[in-house]
Amino acid sequence: MDPDTETTAAQLLKPTTLAALRAVAEFTGSFLICFAVYAVCSWGRIPAGTSALEAATTWALAFLAAGSIFGKFCGAHFNPAVTFAAMFTAQIGWIQGLSYILAQFLGAIAAGGVVVSLLPLTTENDGRAWLTVAVNGFDKGSPSADMLGKFHLSFNVTLAIVAELIASLIVVAVAITSLRDDGRPKRGHVWRSAMAYGVAVMITYPVTGAGLNPARSTGIALFAHGTGLEADPISQLPIFIVCPLMAGAVVGLVVILCHMVLDGARAKLDTAPESSIDMPAALVGGADAPQESVHTEAGDEGADAHDTKTDESRSEDQNSAAEPAGGAMAAESGDSSQEQHDAQVGGDQS
Repeated sequence: MDPDTETTAAQLLKPTTLAALRAVAEFTGSFLICFAVYAVCSWGRIPAGTSALEAATTWALAFLAAGSIFGKFCGAHFNPAVTFAAMFTAQIGWIQGLSYILAQFLGAIAAGGVVVSLLPLTTENDGRAWLTVAVNGFDKGSPSADMLGKFHLSFNVTLAIVAELIASLIVVAVAITSLRDDGRPKRGHVWRSAMAYGVAVMITYPVTGAGLNPARSTGIALFAHGTGLEADPISQLPIFIVCPLMAGAVVGLVVILCHMVLDGARAKLDTAPESSIDMPAALVGGADAPQESVHTEAGDEGADAHDTKTDESRSEDQNSAAEPAGGAMAAESGDSSQEQHDAQVGGDQS
């Protein structure tokens, strides 16, 4: 559907109705994404476990599917960190942004509740069999804890913070720069964000299980609490809320500073006085001026040549006219000499 046609149709709705529908879209999209991630990381890991590549593919495809459905309508945030940054950059209003964030958390919590309720939990088979990888954590709560424990190693909190912060910066930066100033997605927004999630999950999954989204981390942690996990997901949850939101704030501030610098540069260009510099005619006139000067010089040379030829022709004509006159005078002088000779001869005879 054409975005312009869609915007016109949306304008027919009341602002409150439109805001509510967009929040519902964010709720539904967040539910679908989180449900897919929780499912793959819980019962989906039973056959052969869940690798980082499998988790990254799940994130990317789930976001791509949800974004394709709701992206043009709500902007496809599906992440409180993205919405937080969009609020800073005025790509979305604060009231609308808060409704988005609430909807995202509710969608993730609903997905977590559905997935946990479907798991076959018993007293012998508690949450450790299903939710160890589905929740986010570090140290004993890391997906790599069992493997690293054999070597008496662990992913500590510092590594978890750095990995989550950098990966969240990638996700939020790509999402914000692919949104227009009015919050509408640019062409390719969903694809770019999906690829960003894929890269970010590959970075963080072995360390923390790939948080990247405060709603995603909260939704499953609430229901995994008290299920026998090695590390309580609620106690480690603050890191997975603060790091993405901090990344959103950093991206928002950087975008604002960039806009300020660009606006200042434009203002200087607009207010700068026009400088009057004497430029050669060839430079002022552009590409045509040299051609005109060449043609003019050529014309002057042609005119000079023509005048020279005209003067030569006139000289030749005068010389030609002078030759018959000289001949006539010579003939007359010759006749006079002949007459004088004849008269002299006649006198001698007489």
